Amino acid sequence: MANRGKRYNRKSRLRGIGVVSVLLMGTAVSGCSGDGVLSELGFGKDSDSAAQDALGAKVPYQVKIEGIDPQEEKLINALREVSTSIRLQSRPTPSLAGLERRAEDDVERFETVLRAFGFYDGQVAFNIRKAEPDDPNISDDENGGDGDDVVSATSEPAAGAPAGGEQPDPVDLVYVVDVKQPYLLSEVKFSIVRPDHTTKREATDEELERSNLHLGQRAAADPIILAEQYAVDIMRDRGYPLVEAGQRTVIANTTEKTISVTYELITGAQANFGKVNVKGAESVDEDFIAGYRSWKPGQKYSPEEVKTTRRDLAQSNLFDSVIVKPVGPVAENGEIPVEIEVHERKHRTIGGGVDFSTAEGPGANAFWENRNLFGAGERLRLGIEGSGQSQGLEATFRKPQFLKRRQALVADGSAKNYSTDAYDGELVESFVGVERKFGDYWSVTLGPTAEYSNLTGADSPNEEFYLGGLRGILRRDSTDNPLDPTEGNRLEFNVSPYTSLSGPSAQFTSVSLNGSQYFAFDEEGDYVLAGRGRAGMIIGEDRSDLPANKRFYSGGGGSVRGYEYQKVGPLDEDGDPLGGRSVLEAGVEFRARVTESFGIVPFIEGGNVFEASDPEDLDLLWAAGLGFRYYTAVGPLRFDVAVPLDKRDNVDDDFQIYLSLGQAF
Repeated sequence: MANRGKRYNRKSRLRGIGVVSVLLMGTAVSGCSGDGVLSELGFGKDSDSAAQDALGAKVPYQVKIEGIDPQEEKLINALREVSTSIRLQSRPTPSLAGLERRAEDDVERFETVLRAFGFYDGQVAFNIRKAEPDDPNISDDENGGDGDDVVSATSEPAAGAPAGGEQPDPVDLVYVVDVKQPYLLSEVKFSIVRPDHTTKREATDEELERSNLHLGQRAAADPIILAEQYAVDIMRDRGYPLVEAGQRTVIANTTEKTISVTYELITGAQANFGKVNVKGAESVDEDFIAGYRSWKPGQKYSPEEVKTTRRDLAQSNLFDSVIVKPVGPVAENGEIPVEIEVHERKHRTIGGGVDFSTAEGPGANAFWENRNLFGAGERLRLGIEGSGQSQGLEATFRKPQFLKRRQALVADGSAKNYSTDAYDGELVESFVGVERKFGDYWSVTLGPTAEYSNLTGADSPNEEFYLGGLRGILRRDSTDNPLDPTEGNRLEFNVSPYTSLSGPSAQFTSVSLNGSQYFAFDEEGDYVLAGRGRAGMIIGEDRSDLPANKRFYSGGGGSVRGYEYQKVGPLDEDGDPLGGRSVLEAGVEFRARVTESFGIVPFIEGGNVFEASDPEDLDLLWAAGLGFRYYTAVGPLRFDVAVPLDKRDNVDDDFQIYLSLGQAF
């Protein structure tokens, strides 16, 4: 790039320092007055720096970086982040010489950044010139002339204080970067140092992929450095728990413009899992904690098994922190001990909540929970709830690690009184079963269930039912948050056959499928598209022979908002829900988090209940609405307003309002 005047670089600056040093030594020998000579050289108390300091004069400047492809945004940002002249731009120097020193410091920093981005031959120069006329931050009067003129560090007016205390003319500090040809990664080798021998070889395609490297990529520093840790992880996966990274060798071929990297991996001995030691346990049994290990005794060491064990312990809700790590050295029998260090959290909780809807009215609930009842993670939860439609008690119990790892004994029971438009009366339910987890997201629950009901409703007998049955549930949950999911999905498939134990004869099977999917449009999860669906059918008895609580219902805050609770579907002449033997629901909403604490959620939902198990007509009743969310530490506070799009005369209200904690689904 051509410029008029003087261009500054580091070599010329060093020459200038040498000349000044010789002159200073000559002055000392001649015994001349130091202040006079130093003043003439620009360093004494009468120098332009001192004058400008006294007058408060500074050299305002703008920084520009030229010569780099605008698409290299990361490189440009990295240069700006390390720049001293940009960092100190709000504190301009009193002279151009001071600005030049800042620029020289930046040149070295910039060339280091270029090498880190694979430009090993990159060069940086700079020049200082009068500010360009079109600079929006500087007026035409401040420019003082041609903006392309290069300004000398000793030229007027910058070398001395302007007459009358005027401020120096503003300048542009322009860095000219020539990145030249980037170096490419041509070779990746492993030098594997084992206790008895050393192997040197090229990395395999699989190892390159796991290290996030590929031959021919630009030889930037970050991926090459990170690949070293990936290489260590590869060796840990192969049973070397104490592997360490040795010396990393990087060789540049300046002719071919390529880089060759060799990673030294000091493996130590290969090992199998040994004894498990537990630290930090207080009220939780140590053997119970050790039972969370996902490996078998003597199994080859695997960091994936260590990670799985730590995850399962963390998800137990018993600990604030969990560390699972091998502790060397490897014993003579080839086993390495594993240490599990935990920090227990409080195991008792009391809580509650409130909700409201225009159809169901206000509701409240409270609970007490102990997550370590007998010292082995047993969780007992007792709850009470009350609203205009139901009141009662409920209890759940869960014993983890029941008979085997990732298996739990589960039980629940409830006793409630109902007063809804669909039915009135008492209901007592109980269930005991085994829950088995498999994979990362799946679980299956199976066990017997029994219930007593004495309910009266539309098109239902006023009789007491004693039912026994079997509950089978297949679940999948890959969501990231139980109250406010932004990604993943949920699925629940339920099959429950029932038979009468006493009272009226009834034999039927209820089958249902519920699912939801969440898709985030951004990494932060501020904009989420959420969808849900539900389908179910009852095989066996006619609707009128079914207990009222075993029929399907739809409508309300948990299904189709905009319609009253249970009133989507067949109604009697009084407008009371009859329920049905099949149900179909669908809904979608867009969750937009407008601020840190506030969000809006437009939604549309549809559903219907049908008398037959296999209805021919699948018309749905649709509703639409707008929700508002206030985000709290425990989850979003939900306020929804919904209107029925298929409003039925003398049945449906103009709108419904819902208030509760957590998303609708």
